[in-house]
Amino acid sequence: MQNITYSERKGRLLRFLERHTKTDLTYLFGGGFWLVLDQVAGGLAALFLAIAFAHLVPKEVYGTYRYLLSAFWVLTAFTFTGLPTAMAQAVARGKEGTFRESLRTSFFWSLPLSALALGASGYYFLQGNAVVGSGFLSIAVIGPLIQPSSLFGSFLAAKKNFRALALTGTVFAAVPALALFATMFLSTDPTAFLMAYLLGTAGAGAILTIYSFYRYRPNRVLDPEYKSLGKHFSAMNLLSTLAAQIDKIVVFHYLGAVELAVYAFATAIPEQIRGALGSVSILAMPKFTSRPFAEIRANFWQRLWLYTGGLVLIAILYAIAAPYIFDIFFPTYHEAVFLSQLYVFALIPIGGSLSITLLQAQEAKRELYIINIVTPAFQIVALIVLTATYGLIGAIIARIAGRIWSFVISSIMLELYSRRKS
Repeated sequence: MQNITYSERKGRLLRFLERHTKTDLTYLFGGGFWLVLDQVAGGLAALFLAIAFAHLVPKEVYGTYRYLLSAFWVLTAFTFTGLPTAMAQAVARGKEGTFRESLRTSFFWSLPLSALALGASGYYFLQGNAVVGSGFLSIAVIGPLIQPSSLFGSFLAAKKNFRALALTGTVFAAVPALALFATMFLSTDPTAFLMAYLLGTAGAGAILTIYSFYRYRPNRVLDPEYKSLGKHFSAMNLLSTLAAQIDKIVVFHYLGAVELAVYAFATAIPEQIRGALGSVSILAMPKFTSRPFAEIRANFWQRLWLYTGGLVLIAILYAIAAPYIFDIFFPTYHEAVFLSQLYVFALIPIGGSLSITLLQAQEAKRELYIINIVTPAFQIVALIVLTATYGLIGAIIARIAGRIWSFVISSIMLELYSRRKS
């Protein structure tokens, strides 16, 4: 009998599973390994920071820092947020010069962030809140450097170089984490933490961008349509970017810094899990861009429901483990355990992001506009009403409801687009 090697057995198993799941598992596991490694490294850095914040930083200081950080991300809604997606699609089609041009474009379109942050800084200084005023001043100075510093990741993902993406992503997560950790021994000022994060991120991104240029030598072919497409994506992203961070702003406004610290710890690990699962959409984008829509659509729903079933299992396992995790790592935040157990079920509907990724790859502007208006509008209203009425539990329920609503709307829009194409 002929001996079968391990590689041959693995190949046969993958081919068997591919026939039944209708999925390119060789590509998924090959690229997915590196993306998971990237997410694990980022998750470990986030866990390390969370443990340090829980033991070394007062809740009120941490809550104020999280408010400032969320305010920064809210202000990015008014920048060229659609540029990374548009640039990645151009690079995936071989027009790598778009990466070079995107760096200049991204910085220029980040200047409105500075103007808005300066206005907010002046307001808080006039109100006598020098801490938050200083935080917004830091955002105004450093903030425009952040988006250009992260474009290298979209470039590497579009090139399907997931190994390089994982290794550079690990550095990109580790540098600001180390900067924040060092700051914990030097200051208890929330603005100092914000500056450590922003400077660490911008510095690491600058170095990795230079490395990407010299290592991969992108060609100079430019996609003349990428700015137009990026502007559409940016307009679509406006409410979505606000909705993604508005929960922290609302909790800080209605409940205060300490309650925001509790909320941040309740959502931290589920959000890290969501980030790790986001690698599925990153892997899918180049495939969705390069293959015919009808071919993708044929097996899309089967894959989506398999993915959703896996999310249900992950949510249940985390809900069981959460009390033990908090006992070991975050004993000072035990009041966040039930909230975290509840919030993890917001993971289940995130499969809807695959529908959005497919629509982005098809440049389905009409459907994407509807999704990016209806979904975040619902989320923002739900967060304001439920948080003001029911406190932290209301905020958690609003986030879950928003994810379910997003799943439903994106699925409907994909089906309508399919009918329009057929």
